[in-house]
Amino acid sequence: MNADPQKKSRAIKRLLILAAVILALLAVNIAVPRRQARPLLSARTLKDLAELATVEYSVTKIVSYKNVAWYGDRKILFETAATVKAGIDLNELADQDIRLEDNKAVTVSLPQPRILLFNMKPEQMREIFNESGILRSDFSNEEKDGLLSQGEKDIRAKVATMDILQRAARNARILIESWLKKMGFTTVRVVFKEKGGRT
Repeated sequence: MNADPQKKSRAIKRLLILAAVILALLAVNIAVPRRQARPLLSARTLKDLAELATVEYSVTKIVSYKNVAWYGDRKILFETAATVKAGIDLNELADQDIRLEDNKAVTVSLPQPRILLFNMKPEQMREIFNESGILRSDFSNEEKDGLLSQGEKDIRAKVATMDILQRAARNARILIESWLKKMGFTTVRVVFKEKGGRT
């Protein structure tokens, strides 16, 4: 008869001890702050973006040629256009270009922006005016190609004086910062390497 109340007493003690252990574990779990996992970031992650074009321009050029002779004139005027894209080639990134300072801060060293695409198609040439005197021959395709080539050189020279690379750098910085903040970083610093590849 006495064995039964003792068993009940031991069972109650065990339940109380078990409840105390569970409460202690819950208290520790609540009191100790959890470490957040560091967002995963490597050069490979950014390299997946490959060539990141951050600015695109359409540049037009009027090309004219005039040849005056006593036996007749030759004149031609046409418009040509080129599509120019500039940005960052992220394939040049290495793991040392990404420095994780703590779980929420990162510094990324990007390569200098450059022209990624210069596209000038012959079909973008629009002839505005073409006139040859009676004693003069018409402009041949070779001559037109030569003028188109001169137009391309002029457009390339014009692009070199524009702020396309500065805009590409600014847009790349904004884009990379925004993307990394969405990944979970709160402090993002984007710098550009010097022309020799140093930061």
